[in-house]
Amino acid sequence: MSDTQNLSQRLSRVNLNLLVAFHALYQERHLTRAAARISLSQPAMSHALKKLRGQFDDELFIKTSEGMQPSPLASRLYLRIETGLLQLDEAIASSHSFHPEKEVREFRIGVMDFMINELAPYLVNAVKEQAPGISFNILYAKISNPEMAYRLLQEQELDLAITQFEYLPQGSCFERLYEDKLVCVGDESVYGDKPALSKAEFLSPPHVALSHREDEPILVNKKLATLGLTRKVVVKTPYIATLPFILAGTNMITVINQYAADLICPSSTLRTYQAPIDFEPLHVCQIWEARKNDDPGIHWLRTVIRNCMQEKGLGV
Repeated sequence: MSDTQNLSQRLSRVNLNLLVAFHALYQERHLTRAAARISLSQPAMSHALKKLRGQFDDELFIKTSEGMQPSPLASRLYLRIETGLLQLDEAIASSHSFHPEKEVREFRIGVMDFMINELAPYLVNAVKEQAPGISFNILYAKISNPEMAYRLLQEQELDLAITQFEYLPQGSCFERLYEDKLVCVGDESVYGDKPALSKAEFLSPPHVALSHREDEPILVNKKLATLGLTRKVVVKTPYIATLPFILAGTNMITVINQYAADLICPSSTLRTYQAPIDFEPLHVCQIWEARKNDDPGIHWLRTVIRNCMQEKGLGV
Protein backbone atom coordinates (compact mmCIF):
# COMPACT_ATOMS: atom_id res chain seq x y z
CA MET A 1 0.00 0.00 0.00
CA SER A 2 1.12 3.57 -0.64
CA ASP A 3 1.55 6.07 2.17
CA THR A 4 -1.76 7.71 1.19
CA GLN A 5 -3.56 4.36 1.21
CA ASN A 6 -2.33 3.75 4.76
CA LEU A 7 -3.65 7.16 5.88
CA SER A 8 -7.12 5.96 6.94
CA GLN A 9 -5.67 3.09 8.93
CA ARG A 10 -3.21 5.33 10.75
CA LEU A 11 -5.71 8.10 11.50
CA SER A 12 -8.32 5.64 12.76
CA ARG A 13 -6.11 5.23 15.84
CA VAL A 14 -6.15 9.01 16.51
CA ASN A 15 -8.91 10.79 18.44
CA LEU A 16 -9.39 14.15 16.70
CA ASN A 17 -10.77 15.66 19.91
CA LEU A 18 -7.38 15.07 21.51
CA LEU A 19 -5.73 17.21 18.85
CA VAL A 20 -8.26 19.98 19.55
CA ALA A 21 -7.37 19.71 23.25
CA PHE A 22 -3.66 19.85 22.39
CA HIS A 23 -4.21 23.02 20.34
CA ALA A 24 -6.13 24.71 23.15
CA LEU A 25 -3.52 23.74 25.75
CA TYR A 26 -0.68 25.03 23.61
CA GLN A 27 -2.37 28.41 23.13
CA GLU A 28 -3.68 28.89 26.67
CA ARG A 29 -0.78 27.28 28.64
CA HIS A 30 -3.38 26.72 31.38
CA LEU A 31 -5.49 23.60 31.96
CA THR A 32 -8.68 25.31 33.19
CA ARG A 33 -8.66 28.06 30.54
CA ALA A 34 -7.99 25.51 27.79
CA ALA A 35 -10.88 23.39 29.05
CA ALA A 36 -13.26 26.37 29.05
CA ARG A 37 -12.13 27.33 25.54
CA ILE A 38 -13.33 24.03 24.07
CA SER A 39 -16.27 23.54 26.48
CA LEU A 40 -14.75 20.72 28.52
CA SER A 41 -14.67 20.24 32.27
CA GLN A 42 -11.31 20.52 33.98
CA PRO A 43 -11.24 16.76 34.78
CA ALA A 44 -12.06 15.95 31.15
CA MET A 45 -9.18 18.14 29.96
CA SER A 46 -6.83 16.45 32.44
CA HIS A 47 -7.93 13.09 31.06
CA ALA A 48 -7.33 14.32 27.48
CA LEU A 49 -3.82 15.46 28.43
CA LYS A 50 -3.11 12.05 29.96
CA LYS A 51 -4.19 10.36 26.73
CA LEU A 52 -2.11 12.79 24.65
CA ARG A 53 0.96 11.99 26.71
CA GLY A 54 0.38 8.31 26.11
CA GLN A 55 -0.27 8.84 22.40
CA PHE A 56 3.00 10.73 21.87
CA ASP A 57 5.01 9.10 24.67
CA ASP A 58 6.05 12.56 25.88
CA GLU A 59 5.17 14.89 28.76
CA LEU A 60 4.07 17.53 26.14
CA PHE A 61 3.17 20.21 28.74
CA ILE A 62 5.17 20.78 31.94
CA LYS A 63 3.56 22.61 34.85
CA THR A 64 5.64 25.64 35.94
CA SER A 65 5.09 28.85 37.90
CA GLU A 66 4.46 30.57 34.55
CA GLY A 67 1.85 28.10 33.36
CA MET A 68 2.05 24.87 31.42
CA GLN A 69 5.07 25.15 29.16
CA PRO A 70 5.28 22.99 26.02
CA SER A 71 8.00 20.40 25.66
CA PRO A 72 10.33 20.53 22.63
CA LEU A 73 8.19 17.85 20.95
CA ALA A 74 4.96 19.80 21.62
CA SER A 75 6.51 22.91 20.05
CA ARG A 76 7.46 20.92 16.95
CA LEU A 77 4.01 19.35 16.71
CA TYR A 78 2.03 22.54 17.20
CA LEU A 79 2.37 24.15 13.77
CA ARG A 80 1.58 20.89 11.97
CA ILE A 81 -1.42 20.14 14.16
CA GLU A 82 -2.74 23.70 13.81
CA THR A 83 -2.34 23.59 10.01
CA GLY A 84 -4.21 20.28 9.87
CA LEU A 85 -7.05 21.55 12.07
CA LEU A 86 -7.37 24.75 10.02
CA GLN A 87 -7.55 22.80 6.78
CA LEU A 88 -10.16 20.45 8.23
CA ASP A 89 -12.22 23.37 9.50
CA GLU A 90 -11.97 25.04 6.10
CA ALA A 91 -13.09 21.85 4.34
CA ILE A 92 -16.12 21.51 6.62
CA ALA A 93 -17.05 25.19 6.28
CA SER A 94 -16.90 25.06 2.49
CA SER A 95 -18.92 21.86 2.27
CA HIS A 96 -22.29 23.54 2.56
CA SER A 97 -23.93 26.61 1.11
CA PHE A 98 -25.24 29.44 3.23
CA HIS A 99 -28.95 30.34 3.10
CA PRO A 100 -29.43 33.35 5.39
CA GLU A 101 -33.20 32.95 5.49
CA LYS A 102 -32.78 29.45 7.00
CA GLU A 103 -29.58 29.74 9.02
CA VAL A 104 -29.42 30.00 12.81
CA ARG A 105 -26.02 31.49 13.59
CA GLU A 106 -24.34 34.18 15.67
CA PHE A 107 -21.54 36.24 14.12
CA ARG A 108 -18.90 37.75 16.40
CA ILE A 109 -17.68 41.07 14.96
CA GLY A 110 -14.95 43.32 16.33
CA VAL A 111 -15.57 46.99 15.51
CA MET A 112 -13.96 50.36 16.27
CA ASP A 113 -16.06 52.29 18.79
CA PHE A 114 -17.11 55.09 16.44
CA MET A 115 -18.58 52.58 13.97
CA ILE A 116 -20.70 50.61 16.44
CA ASN A 117 -23.59 53.09 16.50
CA GLU A 118 -23.62 53.22 12.71
CA LEU A 119 -23.13 49.53 11.96
CA ALA A 120 -25.30 47.82 14.58
CA PRO A 121 -28.67 49.26 13.43
CA TYR A 122 -27.78 48.51 9.80
CA LEU A 123 -27.01 44.87 10.57
CA VAL A 124 -30.22 44.46 12.56
CA ASN A 125 -32.31 45.94 9.74
CA ALA A 126 -30.49 43.82 7.15
CA VAL A 127 -31.49 40.56 8.81
CA LYS A 128 -34.75 41.15 10.68
CA GLU A 129 -36.92 40.11 7.71
CA GLN A 130 -34.59 38.19 5.41
CA ALA A 131 -32.55 36.28 8.00
CA PRO A 132 -34.48 35.99 11.28
CA GLY A 133 -32.16 33.30 12.65
CA ILE A 134 -29.02 35.43 12.32
CA SER A 135 -27.75 37.39 15.32
CA PHE A 136 -24.65 39.49 16.01
CA ASN A 137 -22.31 39.84 18.95
CA ILE A 138 -20.62 43.19 18.31
CA LEU A 139 -17.48 43.75 20.36
CA TYR A 140 -15.31 46.81 20.71
CA ALA A 141 -11.94 46.00 19.10
CA LYS A 142 -8.81 47.98 20.02
CA ILE A 143 -6.71 47.18 16.96
CA SER A 144 -3.76 49.23 15.76
CA ASN A 145 -2.15 47.04 13.11
CA PRO A 146 -2.89 43.95 10.96
CA GLU A 147 -0.73 41.66 13.09
CA MET A 148 -2.71 42.64 16.18
CA ALA A 149 -5.96 42.11 14.23
CA TYR A 150 -5.12 38.52 13.30
CA ARG A 151 -4.15 37.76 16.90
CA LEU A 152 -7.39 39.25 18.24
CA LEU A 153 -9.44 37.32 15.68
CA GLN A 154 -8.01 34.12 17.12
CA GLU A 155 -7.95 35.06 20.81
CA GLN A 156 -11.53 36.39 20.89
CA GLU A 157 -12.78 33.91 18.28
CA LEU A 158 -14.05 36.75 16.10
CA ASP A 159 -15.59 35.96 12.73
CA LEU A 160 -14.63 39.36 11.37
CA ALA A 161 -13.03 42.62 12.47
CA ILE A 162 -13.54 46.08 10.99
CA THR A 163 -10.73 48.49 11.71
CA GLN A 164 -8.32 51.00 10.19
CA PHE A 165 -4.64 50.56 9.36
CA GLU A 166 -1.85 52.84 8.21
CA TYR A 167 -0.65 50.00 5.94
CA LEU A 168 -2.53 47.15 4.30
CA PRO A 169 -2.30 43.62 5.71
CA GLN A 170 -0.29 40.91 3.99
CA GLY A 171 -2.13 38.04 2.32
CA SER A 172 -5.66 37.87 0.98
CA CYS A 173 -7.82 37.61 4.12
CA PHE A 174 -8.91 41.24 4.16
CA GLU A 175 -10.96 43.67 2.08
CA ARG A 176 -10.29 47.41 1.91
CA LEU A 177 -13.64 49.12 2.37
CA TYR A 178 -12.57 52.76 1.95
CA GLU A 179 -9.83 55.29 2.64
CA ASP A 180 -10.21 57.91 5.35
CA LYS A 181 -8.11 61.02 5.89
CA LEU A 182 -6.90 62.42 9.19
CA VAL A 183 -8.22 65.83 10.30
CA CYS A 184 -7.84 68.08 13.33
CA VAL A 185 -10.74 68.65 15.71
CA GLY A 186 -10.97 71.61 18.07
CA ASP A 187 -13.48 73.99 19.63
CA GLU A 188 -14.78 76.53 17.13
CA SER A 189 -15.02 79.22 19.82
CA VAL A 190 -11.23 78.99 20.21
CA TYR A 191 -10.04 78.37 16.65
CA GLY A 192 -12.78 80.11 14.68
CA ASP A 193 -14.66 79.33 11.49
CA LYS A 194 -11.85 78.58 9.06
CA PRO A 195 -10.76 75.56 7.01
CA ALA A 196 -7.29 74.88 8.43
CA LEU A 197 -4.99 75.34 11.43
CA SER A 198 -1.58 76.94 11.12
CA LYS A 199 1.49 74.99 12.21
CA ALA A 200 1.69 77.10 15.38
CA GLU A 201 -1.97 76.50 16.18
CA PHE A 202 -1.38 72.78 15.66
CA LEU A 203 1.82 72.36 17.67
CA SER A 204 1.34 74.85 20.54
CA PRO A 205 -1.85 73.67 22.30
CA PRO A 206 -2.13 70.46 24.32
CA HIS A 207 -3.34 67.41 22.38
CA VAL A 208 -5.65 64.52 23.08
CA ALA A 209 -4.18 61.47 21.37
CA LEU A 210 -6.23 58.59 20.08
CA SER A 211 -4.26 55.48 20.98
CA HIS A 212 -5.38 51.87 20.73
CA ARG A 213 -2.27 50.36 22.25
CA GLU A 214 0.05 51.41 25.06
CA ASP A 215 3.23 49.82 23.71
CA GLU A 216 3.10 51.19 20.16
CA PRO A 217 4.03 54.69 18.95
CA ILE A 218 1.03 56.79 17.96
CA LEU A 219 0.68 57.30 14.20
CA VAL A 220 0.63 61.11 14.45
CA ASN A 221 3.68 61.14 16.74
CA LYS A 222 5.62 58.95 14.31
CA LYS A 223 4.89 61.35 11.47
CA LEU A 224 5.89 64.39 13.50
CA ALA A 225 9.12 62.69 14.56
CA THR A 226 10.14 62.25 10.92
CA LEU A 227 9.80 66.03 10.52
CA GLY A 228 11.71 66.83 13.70
CA LEU A 229 8.52 68.06 15.40
CA THR A 230 6.74 67.15 18.64
CA ARG A 231 3.41 67.84 20.27
CA LYS A 232 2.35 67.88 23.92
CA VAL A 233 -0.04 65.00 24.60
CA VAL A 234 -1.96 65.49 27.84
CA VAL A 235 -4.55 62.74 27.42
CA LYS A 236 -4.45 59.39 25.62
CA THR A 237 -7.66 57.44 25.04
CA PRO A 238 -8.84 54.68 22.71
CA TYR A 239 -12.45 55.94 22.88
CA ILE A 240 -13.56 58.44 20.26
CA ALA A 241 -16.93 58.90 21.98
CA THR A 242 -15.19 60.60 24.92
CA LEU A 243 -13.56 63.31 22.79
CA PRO A 244 -16.41 65.86 22.81
CA PHE A 245 -16.45 65.81 26.63
CA ILE A 246 -12.67 66.29 26.79
CA LEU A 247 -12.23 68.89 24.03
CA ALA A 248 -15.31 71.12 24.22
CA GLY A 249 -14.67 74.49 25.86
CA THR A 250 -10.87 74.07 25.85
CA ASN A 251 -7.98 74.88 23.53
CA MET A 252 -7.05 71.19 23.27
CA ILE A 253 -7.12 69.56 19.85
CA THR A 254 -6.96 66.04 18.49
CA VAL A 255 -6.24 64.32 15.20
CA ILE A 256 -8.74 61.66 14.15
CA ASN A 257 -10.20 60.21 10.97
CA GLN A 258 -12.80 62.20 9.04
CA TYR A 259 -15.57 59.59 9.53
CA ALA A 260 -15.30 59.82 13.32
CA ALA A 261 -15.01 63.61 13.25
CA ASP A 262 -18.23 63.86 11.25
CA LEU A 263 -19.98 61.87 13.97
CA ILE A 264 -18.81 63.81 17.04
CA CYS A 265 -18.75 67.41 15.77
CA PRO A 266 -22.42 68.10 14.92
CA SER A 267 -23.56 67.48 18.50
CA SER A 268 -21.00 69.81 20.09
CA THR A 269 -19.10 73.09 19.64
CA LEU A 270 -16.32 71.17 17.89
CA ARG A 271 -15.44 71.43 14.23
CA THR A 272 -12.89 69.92 11.88
CA TYR A 273 -9.81 71.67 10.52
CA GLN A 274 -7.32 70.65 7.92
CA ALA A 275 -3.97 69.81 9.50
CA PRO A 276 -0.89 71.83 8.47
CA ILE A 277 0.95 68.52 7.96
CA ASP A 278 0.17 65.91 5.33
CA PHE A 279 -0.74 62.60 6.91
CA GLU A 280 -1.12 59.42 4.89
CA PRO A 281 -4.74 58.23 4.59
CA LEU A 282 -5.93 55.33 6.70
CA HIS A 283 -7.23 52.11 5.15
CA VAL A 284 -10.51 50.96 6.68
CA CYS A 285 -10.70 47.20 6.19
CA GLN A 286 -12.65 44.15 7.15
CA ILE A 287 -10.32 41.32 8.06
CA TRP A 288 -10.77 37.62 8.89
CA GLU A 289 -8.79 34.46 9.62
CA ALA A 290 -7.48 32.25 6.82
CA ARG A 291 -9.45 29.28 8.11
CA LYS A 292 -12.67 31.23 7.45
CA ASN A 293 -11.70 32.30 3.96
CA ASP A 294 -14.06 29.76 2.35
CA ASP A 295 -16.84 29.97 4.92
CA PRO A 296 -19.98 30.93 2.94
CA GLY A 297 -21.46 32.58 6.03
CA ILE A 298 -18.46 34.89 6.33
CA HIS A 299 -18.73 35.68 2.61
CA TRP A 300 -22.36 36.69 3.19
CA LEU A 301 -21.45 38.81 6.22
CA ARG A 302 -18.69 40.58 4.31
CA THR A 303 -21.17 41.45 1.56
CA VAL A 304 -23.65 42.88 4.08
CA ILE A 305 -20.94 45.10 5.61
CA ARG A 306 -19.67 46.18 2.18
CA ASN A 307 -23.22 47.20 1.25
CA CYS A 308 -23.50 49.16 4.49
CA MET A 309 -20.39 51.20 3.64
CA GLN A 310 -21.61 51.83 0.09
CA GLU A 311 -25.01 53.01 1.29
CA LYS A 312 -23.21 55.54 3.50
CA GLY A 313 -21.39 56.86 0.45
CA LEU A 314 -18.14 55.11 1.32
CA GLY A 315 -16.38 52.21 -0.38
CA VAL A 316 -13.79 51.74 -3.07
